[in-house]
Amino acid sequence: MNGFLIVDKPKGITSLSVCNRLKHRLGLNKAGHNGTLDPDATGVLVVACDKATKLVRLINEHDKEYIATIVFGYDSDTWDMDGNITRDIKMDVNIEAIKEKMAILKERSTQIPPMTSAIKVDGKKLYEYQRKGIEIERKPRPIKIYESEIASKLRYNNGHYEIDIRLFVSKGFYVRSYAHDLGELLGGVAILSALRRTRAGEYKVAMAKPMDDIVESDIIPIEKFFDLPRVEINDYISGLVMNGITLDNRQTNIKGVFYVCNNSKIIAIYEYIEDNKYKPILIFK
Repeated sequence: MNGFLIVDKPKGITSLSVCNRLKHRLGLNKAGHNGTLDPDATGVLVVACDKATKLVRLINEHDKEYIATIVFGYDSDTWDMDGNITRDIKMDVNIEAIKEKMAILKERSTQIPPMTSAIKVDGKKLYEYQRKGIEIERKPRPIKIYESEIASKLRYNNGHYEIDIRLFVSKGFYVRSYAHDLGELLGGVAILSALRRTRAGEYKVAMAKPMDDIVESDIIPIEKFFDLPRVEINDYISGLVMNGITLDNRQTNIKGVFYVCNNSKIIAIYEYIEDNKYKPILIFK
C-alpha cells in the first residue's frame, strides 16, 4: 500500500477530497497529493499512499502541463470564474495579438501569485486574506514557461472571446496569474474559466485513471515510481540506518536522492543535505 496513484481528478471536488475518498475506499492510513487542483479543474493528480506521503515533496518538483481556457473581458477577485466578477468589458481580440502577447509572457521569469494561493504572508495563507476581502502585496516568484501554444480556435460566447492554451511550465506556476497577465498585455482583462492538467512530470493524463475506477492494484510501488540510484551498505551500517543515522561520503558521494540497500533490498531513501552529509527521508520498517 506504500506507493502512488495516478488519478484523473473529476470536476467539482477538491484535491483533498479525492485523497480522503481514496483513503476510505482503499483502507489507507494516509493519503496526500502532488499539488492542488481547484475544485473545477480536472486532470492528473498524483496521490501518495501511506508511507509514500513522506515523498510528496519530491513529486512537487515536477514540471506540469495544462490546457487552460481563458476568457477575455472579465476580471474577478480570484482571477477565475469561481470568484466575484469585478469587471465586464468589451474586448476585441484576435489570434495574432494573442500569440504576440504569449511570446512576451514566455520570456518572463517571474510571476505574481494570485490571492487564492496558499503562499504564506505574515503567518497566514493568501487565500485566508482573500476570503476576508483583504488584498495583500505579493512578491514576484520565479517560474519558467517551457512551451506555450494556442490549442483551439478563438470562440465567441455570451459576448466574450475565449480560447484554449496549452502550457508546459515549471513548479510553482499559477495559470490564473497567466490568464490575468495575458488580459493585461492585451489592454484589458482576462480570467481562467476552465483548467485541465494533462501532465505532471512523466505522468500523462492518458496514464491516469478516473477516481471512481481506482482499485488497490493500481498503486504503483515506490521503487517503480522513482528511478533512483542505489547505495549498497553492510549489515552493521544497515542497523544504524534503521535508526535514522546520518550518512556521509564514506558511503556515497551522490548529490541527490537515492535508495539505501542492504543485501539488494531497499531499506531507506536518503537525500543529500550539505557538507557531504545525507539524511533519511523515509525508512522502511
